[in-house]
Amino acid sequence: MAVAAYASLVSLTHVLDNIHYRAQLRRLHVDIKQIESLQEAVNFLLEFLEKNHRSQSQKAEDLWKQISEVNFEIEEIFDLHVVSQLRKDSQGESSDMGARSFGEDLDTMIQKVDRIKRELSMVEEVVVGSRASVPAAGSSTAASSVGKNIIVGLEEHVTKIKGELARDNGNLQIIPIVGMGGIGKTTLAKKVYEDKYAVDRFDVRIWITISQEYSVNEILQGLINNGKVERHCGNSDGPGEMLRKKLYGRRYLIVMDDIWTLQAWDDLRRFFPDNGNGSRIIVTTRLSQVAGSLGSHDPYPMTFLDTNTSWSLFCQTVFGEENCSHPELEQIGRVIVKNCRGLPLQIAVIGGLLAKSCMTTEYWESVAENVSSFGNSSDGEHCLNILLLSYNNLPIYLKPCFLYMRSFREDAEIDVSYLIRVWVDQGFITIKEDKSLEELAKEYVNDLLDRNLLFVRDREFGTEEILSCGIHDLLRDLCISESKKENFLCTPREQEISPQSEERVCFLCSVSVTETRNFLALDVIPPSASHCSPPVCGHCKMTYSHMKGLRFVKVMDKDGVAHDSLVQHTKLRYVYVSMHNPPKFISPSTLHLLWNLQSMKFKKSEVVVLPSEIWELPQLRVIECNYVVFPKPPNAHVEEKDFFILKNLQLLGCAKNLEFTCEILDGIPNLKELWIKYDKHMRESDSCLNNLSQLQKLEVLSVKNTLQNIGYPNSLKRLALRKCRIPWSGMSMVGSLPNLEILVLWDTAEGSEWNPTEGEFLRLRLLAIAGSDLEHWGADQDHYPVLENLVLSNLPSLEEIPSGVGDIATLHKIILRNCSKSAVDSACLILEEQRSVGNDILEIDVSDNSDYEFEDEDEDED
Repeated sequence: MAVAAYASLVSLTHVLDNIHYRAQLRRLHVDIKQIESLQEAVNFLLEFLEKNHRSQSQKAEDLWKQISEVNFEIEEIFDLHVVSQLRKDSQGESSDMGARSFGEDLDTMIQKVDRIKRELSMVEEVVVGSRASVPAAGSSTAASSVGKNIIVGLEEHVTKIKGELARDNGNLQIIPIVGMGGIGKTTLAKKVYEDKYAVDRFDVRIWITISQEYSVNEILQGLINNGKVERHCGNSDGPGEMLRKKLYGRRYLIVMDDIWTLQAWDDLRRFFPDNGNGSRIIVTTRLSQVAGSLGSHDPYPMTFLDTNTSWSLFCQTVFGEENCSHPELEQIGRVIVKNCRGLPLQIAVIGGLLAKSCMTTEYWESVAENVSSFGNSSDGEHCLNILLLSYNNLPIYLKPCFLYMRSFREDAEIDVSYLIRVWVDQGFITIKEDKSLEELAKEYVNDLLDRNLLFVRDREFGTEEILSCGIHDLLRDLCISESKKENFLCTPREQEISPQSEERVCFLCSVSVTETRNFLALDVIPPSASHCSPPVCGHCKMTYSHMKGLRFVKVMDKDGVAHDSLVQHTKLRYVYVSMHNPPKFISPSTLHLLWNLQSMKFKKSEVVVLPSEIWELPQLRVIECNYVVFPKPPNAHVEEKDFFILKNLQLLGCAKNLEFTCEILDGIPNLKELWIKYDKHMRESDSCLNNLSQLQKLEVLSVKNTLQNIGYPNSLKRLALRKCRIPWSGMSMVGSLPNLEILVLWDTAEGSEWNPTEGEFLRLRLLAIAGSDLEHWGADQDHYPVLENLVLSNLPSLEEIPSGVGDIATLHKIILRNCSKSAVDSACLILEEQRSVGNDILEIDVSDNSDYEFEDEDEDED
């Protein structure tokens, strides 16, 4: 219960911070001294748990449970009283009586917390007591392994599978790879799939992962869209026929990763045409029976690593090199490796644990003792115990984040930016003065990657920044089992609002609901005269069975009609609206009653008009949709102006036709990411883009469809300009930005000649130019001294790429799409010259298709 208690305490610190901020600015009637007393007590409990969370005593477990229950009760009291006060204030009613009741309830809570503090002094601080526990690891001395794809012992397997791809048999062949979870099936398939031979040989390559609970249509959509599930509207063909047409007559390689049943294969096989040209399908599975029934090829078995290969993988994981760099640890290290039984996942996870250790003999011996204790277990139990050992030794601040991974579906590709956002929204990240919550959450992601508890799925071209990650099925199972033990995730904080239909969906998780009875006694705050309680699914009934009730609000349209499809509860922190045309917010609205809201996302929606009450949500960190009309701050008295500041807002996108007055920018001072779009009516108007230089923490800026002068803050790291019509001479202002790393110019730069000046673009790593009349480019290695990737698209007039560009020592890749023949010839000449001087790093990628995507390609009306 320690993790649940810790997570609830961290969440409570954010709630208390919100309460304290509102009270200081007199937007909430509460005794600040009471709040500060609670803050002090909560910080004490956090520090105690950080030091003693490994205690094994029953007394400690009972107290952890009490902490969780009291924290939940405190958050419930806050929600009750804060919402009540906000509602009365908006209606012009007095909240004096409520304030007195609020104070009395807080006194009761403070007494309960103090009682727990007194009992904690009786808890034995047992950190090392049971046989299955290991002392906490110290700081790592090994190099970070984030992003390192450590492939050891697969060379022979790769060669054999490549041989099967190249066989003379032209018929469609199915190649099953079989082995237990964690043995390296997916890693092998990925290595073959990405091999240059496969890339050159096959016209179409598609990777798709099959989960235990699969949908045939979703798999087919994924195969059509090269692994991404997207819906195709307006096509009379079903997805199966669309796939058949896509593959017909072409040599294709498809990897179907992690098939669990023969039925999954039977449901799909008829859609793969046998073109008689050497097409291949690689299937990975844990089940020998499934592998043996696929027909055309004997299953390829994955076996355990031998002793030498296991040791090599272990050293690469722990030390970042092939051998043990700490001779005093080699003997005990070999004992640890032996007891991992040659299973790559176990070696990688234990290696990740030890890479984070202080590299002492005592610590390694304690790990070896525990690994050895699992020696007589079955393979499944042995593997689980190994993984549990690594989980148990996580710092407690990482455990809630790791356990949250259970909420993603099996085999999911998890967007890292979303993962960071949802950890922040859930309240898992501890507040620190020197770093933002997002920065800390990013460090947590990297830490879990370092420990091999997560793995990298995709990286951003040009920066190698991690875009998406995944979690192995066995580790996800561990998250599920440990979450149940911990009673983790006990308060609903996210909500997805889906399109209205005849089918009823769960109010809390948006899955289909077959029964209409509710388990929650919902305390309705009525924005309209009529209301009904929303439905809740059976899973949520069990998950949140301890809850007595929720308060909820409804969004009303311009006619004053409350929409049941847009019900939101007042404890909500993240709302995701996937309706195409949601009702527009109006003022006065009930939005401010969602007083802890942190993220709002509207997917594929039309214009979202936000009410002025948005300025009453100081916790808000993200507003994201296709177009959002952002209101001006309300007129306020001098003493109230400080409250109407979205001090935590990090991302705003995409703002449509917004006039960036100093007044608005003063209200979003800490914004880090901004996307702006203008329509044809606003393109030439003065919307104050020159004022953007006022945003001194802005790191990412995307501007589309404007002819205005833009003020660039020096903090910018990424800049994307589309249809902004800036002469090449105006690029000097961009080049002078001291922190700029990525620049994308799409139908923006005008003129036939660009002569950059030395001393500009000193940190630029990626330069992408698309759609320009550029003919002469006077550049060399001094103009972009650290450039790593150059992308040129739709430049039909460009005479050549300056030869001096090839002399940039850091340059890795030049991509040309639909450029002039002379530009392509110059790129090839650059490559030849660099090869002649021993530069084997530079690559040239040329194509006549304009298939390189810089950003979302939705078209504006010009």
